[in-house]
Amino acid sequence: MRRFFLFFVAAAAVSCSNNQTKEAPVASNIFIEQKVSEFVAQHPEWTSGDNTNEEITDKFQHEVKRWSNEQDFLKEMPLQLKSIRDTTLSGQDFKLGTFAGYNDNTRPSGSVLNYIQVNVDGILPPDISQQVKIDGKYTLEAMLYKQGSRKDVKLINVADFRGYDLGRYVFSIVKVKPIETK
Repeated sequence: MRRFFLFFVAAAAVSCSNNQTKEAPVASNIFIEQKVSEFVAQHPEWTSGDNTNEEITDKFQHEVKRWSNEQDFLKEMPLQLKSIRDTTLSGQDFKLGTFAGYNDNTRPSGSVLNYIQVNVDGILPPDISQQVKIDGKYTLEAMLYKQGSRKDVKLINVADFRGYDLGRYVFSIVKVKPIETK
């Protein structure tokens, strides 16, 4: 009787296990890449064929919004300066730089960075605004000034391409570090 019970428990455990192999997340020192990789690995059923699981997309939107509140959100994230414009807020003039994620063919295979889009409007202090150049590539140290909208966070699924749009955020830039090009 005991053998029958153990056999039944083992058979039930095998039949309940998921046949899909989960792809291990890529180890990365880039906060955003690590978090997106972990989320995708935990939800392999997110996109099956042409269908997108809206419940998982909703969960992704909530997670990204939560991640953006973390101090390390932009840690080591490579961004490219797209534009700088003058603006005024509460009677004070300052420069606002628009940074965006970019595609880089030298990144390791398995990296999701080429599939992640994030936009940062950075409030630039005068000294930093003079250091940066349009199309320059940087990592930023910054503090969240205004959180992005959850509805802007989405899965981009076109033909064989699957990407992740994390939305637009406003950060007060504390420091920029140029990325060395190879």
